Amino acid sequence: MNGQMTRRDMMRAMGAAGMGMWAGCSTAGAGARAGGRWYRGNLHMHTYWSDGRALPEQAIDTYKRLGYDFIGLSDHNVFADDAACWRTVEDKEKGWPPVVTRPIFDAYMKAFGAEAETRTAAGKTEVRLKTYEEMRRRFEAPGSFLLMPAIEITQHLKTDGVQVHMNYVNLPEVIPFVKGGPLNRRDDEEGADVNGLIRRDVQEVAALAARLRRRTMLTLNHPQWIYWDIQPQHLIENADVRFFEICNGGSAFAPHPDALSVTNDRFWDTVNAFRCLKGAPLLYGVGSDDTHHYINCTPDQRLADAWIMVRSAALNADALLAAMDAGDCYASTGVLLDDVAFDPSSRTLRVSVQPAPGTTYRIRFITTRRGFDTGVRSVHCPAVKGRGARTLPVYADDIGRTAKLVEGTEASYRMAADDLYVRAKIESSVPSGYTRHFHPDVQVAWTQPWR
Repeated sequence: MNGQMTRRDMMRAMGAAGMGMWAGCSTAGAGARAGGRWYRGNLHMHTYWSDGRALPEQAIDTYKRLGYDFIGLSDHNVFADDAACWRTVEDKEKGWPPVVTRPIFDAYMKAFGAEAETRTAAGKTEVRLKTYEEMRRRFEAPGSFLLMPAIEITQHLKTDGVQVHMNYVNLPEVIPFVKGGPLNRRDDEEGADVNGLIRRDVQEVAALAARLRRRTMLTLNHPQWIYWDIQPQHLIENADVRFFEICNGGSAFAPHPDALSVTNDRFWDTVNAFRCLKGAPLLYGVGSDDTHHYINCTPDQRLADAWIMVRSAALNADALLAAMDAGDCYASTGVLLDDVAFDPSSRTLRVSVQPAPGTTYRIRFITTRRGFDTGVRSVHCPAVKGRGARTLPVYADDIGRTAKLVEGTEASYRMAADDLYVRAKIESSVPSGYTRHFHPDVQVAWTQPWR
């Protein structure tokens, strides 16, 4: 793709792909409740195609058994379409990306031995990785389980090592920038920055979607990882990114004591507050496991920790992506909702929780009001082992404030005249059991923002 695509060019490209990244810019969800049911999905997970510790069949079978309706294996910078991809089985872990270890291979053979393809080379066992198409035929069940093609664009900057990771789904091909390269592609271009990487990703995914004539969805992954590699300004300036991960595993690094308000929730509200001032599309939130470990997981390597619930007319890619574009979805770490409804005529958001026995809930309506303090201060975080130095922007406290708090399983909030948007966060009394930083202490759900 030569030169820069204009916004009109990208709108035209995504129009050919079903407007997958652009729908619902200002009155999200206004017509989304025309019918359908809730479907549960995880669109961020890895296998031995990149750096996950599982053969593809093991990963898919795990989530199918957990009751998920749709998933996407989003390996780093690679799509599973090479029918001659073999991996050597080793006795123990070594290096990165991880090798196929004997315990995981033995578990694979026990479950899928009749379908496995193995051979011996240089005295060692090798196993062939199954392709997406083979896995789709093996596991998909119309109306009950969907396997979507997915890829994680994985890149970092030469200058400071900052990581930019983005997922896209429903496009069975790797974008040009990372195709055929390493699992983590370094941008060596002089003056390259985070905004430039995100813009290129948006353009290349839009062009690929237009060429394949398929709807897609592009998500900014885990902004808090490694330690705030992505900052609000990056998504304020790249308003064509419509989704980000509100919950993805947390971080090993504690919040800086002078920046305790810098959380995933505040990141979200900051982006949307400034986007509203610019008349830009609202940013939506999704949850994911970003799964790398499936067998003998440690407490920090969890399954079914965060996911997305989508109210869709059918279990197929077009219907699911159309519903997500319209905001008819929510992120969860354990709280389930019966209904989420926004009435644009009265600007009222209503939420109804699906209660679990012995559990209490509180529904928090969050907004930022017109005229909020747009000032920002900076906090310097020196380098520590495992991450580089960071300068964190700390925005004013009147961004993302609780406008109403209700104890119970049903609540509504009518937006005030000066509310820029509203979203709801539903907190349960059940501990999350997860102690990593930037992860909720209790099980929660997040609706999308509305305006």
